[in-house]
Amino acid sequence: MESADAKMIRAHENIEGIAREINEWCASIGVKMYLKTAPDIPSPWLVVHATDYIPPIRLSILIGECVHNMRSAIDNLVCGLALTLKPTCKCRDLAFPLFKDQAEWDEKADKPLKGIPPAAREAIRRLQPWADTVTPNPLTILNKLSNIDKHRACNFTLAYGRDVAFRVHCNNGAILDVSVKEPLYLGDVHTIPLQIDKRLVENGARVQSAGTFVLTFREESDWDDFPVMKVLQDCFDHIERRVVPKLKPFFEKP
Repeated sequence: MESADAKMIRAHENIEGIAREINEWCASIGVKMYLKTAPDIPSPWLVVHATDYIPPIRLSILIGECVHNMRSAIDNLVCGLALTLKPTCKCRDLAFPLFKDQAEWDEKADKPLKGIPPAAREAIRRLQPWADTVTPNPLTILNKLSNIDKHRACNFTLAYGRDVAFRVHCNNGAILDVSVKEPLYLGDVHTIPLQIDKRLVENGARVQSAGTFVLTFREESDWDDFPVMKVLQDCFDHIERRVVPKLKPFFEKP
């Protein structure tokens, strides 16, 4: 299992490095806020937009490396299983397969799992997303991210503000707290109505903001708006806690 273990160790290092770089980039984002009024509108509104909101492509490259290491690790496990029965096996065409249902498994599983112990083959069948109880299944997500990165382009990311709140200090001493329930995507200009008399801010008012910047994958899929770090960590944990323990016994000498 040395190869798979080494890949997972490197994937863990990838995750730690990506987290640091995401935090550094988020700290560099600037947010502009403007109070607006109009003669024919009784209430003011707040206009919010971010500067330098496009995540650096370097993050996508690092994410691709992490995904590749995890996907390679489970493929390496299959090769290792074949080697337990035939040490001279070349592992040609072997891989950890992911099929959509039992029918596709029955039709196609023989080729990528040729020469591995029958009990290990059954363990891999039980780990298939359609046979598992984990939803959304991290192996499905990992496979999609891997295929996008290998065959289409980097897994590009975008950022949004989560649990955003604003505090408006009115010129009469009153304070208005405004919470925003939906994500505020950093590439958009957001208009937020304020339920106060516009005269309370016409001469200027201090506005404070709070919230968390989140980096997510740009493409819509099983991961929805999950933060990049949650997706990567979920994939890593699933392999470490569910996949490896099911297959590790086949590598142990009796």
